Amino acid sequence: MKSQKQIINLVQDLATPHNNVLIAAFKDCNEAQIKLWYARDMDQSRYQWSTNISHEHFPAEIYGTSLNWRFIKYCLSHPEEKFVIVGWMNANTRLIHLLFFLLRRPFNHWTDLPDPKAQGMSLKQNFLRWSAYKLLKHAHSKVFGVGATTLICFRGWGFSAKQLVNLPIFVAVDEDLPAYHAKRSQLLEQYAINQQGFLISAGSRLIQEKGYDLLIKAIGLLDAVIRQHIKVVIVGSGDCLSELEQLVIDLNLSGQIVMEKWLAIDDFKALIANSDVFIHPSRFDSYGGTTLGMALGVPVIGSNGAGAAFDRIKQGRNGFLYDAEDIQALANFITLLYQNPELKRRMGVEAYKTACQWPSRRGVDIILNNAI
Repeated sequence: MKSQKQIINLVQDLATPHNNVLIAAFKDCNEAQIKLWYARDMDQSRYQWSTNISHEHFPAEIYGTSLNWRFIKYCLSHPEEKFVIVGWMNANTRLIHLLFFLLRRPFNHWTDLPDPKAQGMSLKQNFLRWSAYKLLKHAHSKVFGVGATTLICFRGWGFSAKQLVNLPIFVAVDEDLPAYHAKRSQLLEQYAINQQGFLISAGSRLIQEKGYDLLIKAIGLLDAVIRQHIKVVIVGSGDCLSELEQLVIDLNLSGQIVMEKWLAIDDFKALIANSDVFIHPSRFDSYGGTTLGMALGVPVIGSNGAGAAFDRIKQGRNGFLYDAEDIQALANFITLLYQNPELKRRMGVEAYKTACQWPSRRGVDIILNNAI
């Protein structure tokens, strides 16, 4: 008789494109089926996606942000199923954590690394966060951490190694790179780069933690002759946009640096795929864009404050890792790749190989082999 599939309940606040990459891999999974739960069906105030991605691969249940006793009852009355809860985002997920803890029910918690320098947290908020992680530490739980830096942090908080599992963010690596590369001439013309020019891409929310001011300052340290051949395109929006634009003017870098508002995802991928290097300069980023750069066959220069860079960069092989505030080191690595086209090419090949070692099916296997 054919055995019944294990049911994995993935409980999130909101659907995200990167988690959907992992979710899609469950379509071909014979061992388990995934059941999706979201607090919000779609939130235009947080993400301006043109389509609703909550039901992109499987139909999802929307349990709401207010207490939903039907959802709570389902969680408590299905002990044969496994639950992976992403973060502490709303009243329902916080209550489920507490009830599973009190009932000694096994469950799984998936989290990235909270910013250790988070600003504006009150004494009460800090106490609640401390209490939440204390509960998690002593619960019958597995903690799936996004990347090595998250696991290191949890070990520092006293979590046992047996309780911790690395479950990073996944990106698709089966991209049609030739189609993106076919857009190179168009991009060079768009950004006024000659055929011998050196294109650098970067992008995320433009906030202080992401370190784009450090990238701009590093470009200002480049040799003047090299700098005139370089074009940096920083994609994104956020609180620091006007400050960054002014910094570009103050450092007389308007000819080298372009601040580009959010691009459609395929346009952003085309930009990265045609770049000579992708830079991930964060002071702090729980994971971030390094994986996307590698999946598009581009070497990455990333700071050790960026979780994905710390996780994936093999120094001098598929990219370079440096201390976030060391802008001279960043400038030196840019110069090295500019002056060594063959090194840049080899690193791009190795970056893509690294990305291929992390297909989304690997994430499914991590969950199946470790979830309790």
